[in-house]
Amino acid sequence: MGTSRDTEVSESQTSRRAVLATTGVGIAGLSGCLGGGDTGSSGTTTGEPESSNPFRNQTLRFSTWSGTNATVFEEEIKPLYEEKTGGTLEVVPGWSEILSRIRAAPADNPPYDLTVTGDKEHYFGVQEDLWEQIDYGNLDNGDVIKPELMREDPVSVPLAYGVMCYAYDNESIGFEPGPWSDLTTEATDVALPGAFFSNSLQMASIVSDELPFDQELYDPDGHDAIFETLESIDTAKYYTGAQDLWTSIEEGVANVGQYFFAYSRKKAETTDAVDYGLSVPEQTTGYIDDYHLVRGTDRKEMAEDFLDFMLSKDIQSTYAENFNLGMVNPETEYPQQTLDNVPLSNDALEDVSFMEWSDVAEYSDDLSERFDELKSNV
Repeated sequence: MGTSRDTEVSESQTSRRAVLATTGVGIAGLSGCLGGGDTGSSGTTTGEPESSNPFRNQTLRFSTWSGTNATVFEEEIKPLYEEKTGGTLEVVPGWSEILSRIRAAPADNPPYDLTVTGDKEHYFGVQEDLWEQIDYGNLDNGDVIKPELMREDPVSVPLAYGVMCYAYDNESIGFEPGPWSDLTTEATDVALPGAFFSNSLQMASIVSDELPFDQELYDPDGHDAIFETLESIDTAKYYTGAQDLWTSIEEGVANVGQYFFAYSRKKAETTDAVDYGLSVPEQTTGYIDDYHLVRGTDRKEMAEDFLDFMLSKDIQSTYAENFNLGMVNPETEYPQQTLDNVPLSNDALEDVSFMEWSDVAEYSDDLSERFDELKSNV
């Protein structure tokens, strides 16, 4: 399913990754620890912390992705944390509006204390000073994180990650999916991600042989090869969201699409409309769910405690049991579907393209414009 990345990664990419393993904790540990105030930004009175209930009467406003992910936090994680600490975890589902709400809020009264973001939002938040530094020295489990999942600028804490897969109609696909290059040689009537350029371009950079692995995306000399690869795929549509993808397959517009494995697994388990098959290529694209302390929060101590709680083996295993994501703790116990499909070891993660927006930011306007033009011709 493609050549191992170990022998292909360029010197610049190796340098990018090597920095994470050696400096992540050190950089993040520079900041001090701030305690919560007497009155929280939610208006609750904190009271005196007690050893058995250290965050009694305190509320942590925690934003995470809407849908299944938020449901897992609400139904599985929240009761465990509240029982352990005496505090309240307020789960706030969200998507693209997360960053705009933070920008619009007063600097001393943020809408969340702790939030997930995507790679682009992480980058803009760093540029705009929207994130407070998390002190890894306050996390007993801060050193368990797989190095491949640490960012170049570790102001945040990763908790989980997902990978993209083939999602297809077993009755109409006509071939057994292997590497992503099968989209250019075997597949017909393909649905590709179209809401933004990153997922489709990452996939095409893996397929292209112009440069090793996904390096076409980060080198302007490789950009033509990415778009030539996309043009060679028999694309029926560029979908704008998950429901758009599922509708296109169920209505016969497409018979195979590129989407996230964990969410595709949930869809396959909960519908009879199509006999969905799923396949994760050995070299694939992915995303990291890492969490940020929001500018102006007075819940730094509670947020760091919650992150440490989330990094523990037991809680990572609880999360994994309820959603087919990979977890950052290598000791996590997984359900069989995850074991069979998701790259879990740090070595296996070298074959997953996780975008660092800082490495593509200077080209993003041009890539977006070219991607929009490509979509208009489908």
